[in-house]
Amino acid sequence: MSNNPNPVARLASLVIGAILALVGVMFLLNNFYDFLSIGRLWPLFMLIPAVLLALIWADKGREASGLVIPITILVFYAGYFLWLNYTCWQGAGTTWPNYLIGPGLGFVLLYFIDRNPALLVPAFILLGLAAIFFSVLYGNSLFIGGFLILVGLFILIRGLAIRKEEPKAKKK
Repeated sequence: MSNNPNPVARLASLVIGAILALVGVMFLLNNFYDFLSIGRLWPLFMLIPAVLLALIWADKGREASGLVIPITILVFYAGYFLWLNYTCWQGAGTTWPNYLIGPGLGFVLLYFIDRNPALLVPAFILLGLAAIFFSVLYGNSLFIGGFLILVGLFILIRGLAIRKEEPKAKKK
């Protein structure tokens, strides 16, 4: 055996050990507090593969930046399902456009890492559709208006960041 273990493997074992210990604490506390039941907190288990993918991404760096999309989807849906567990799953009938937001946010985050403008096309399509569907479901234009403001601000900021090329001096 080597005296120099892989730092990522060491970090992974620490994270998995901490997660298992926290789950054990959750099971113990469930005997005293009903709101900590596994029936409500099951979405947190979706964070386990997200953490493992984040560790792989941290190890491999930019070459594994595509892992940002599944990480974002898992974290977003874990939060969404947790929210539904503590509010009411009947709300899923009017919040289903969130299923478009998860991957849309993943593409946006990947854009900020890779700076590939082609990633914005699926991001804006997914997020725009979610905004349209939310606007229709709730009968107001709040979501589509907010989406258009965010896209407009993004384009403005990006346009300001592009440096104007100065014309080259002509030779006489």
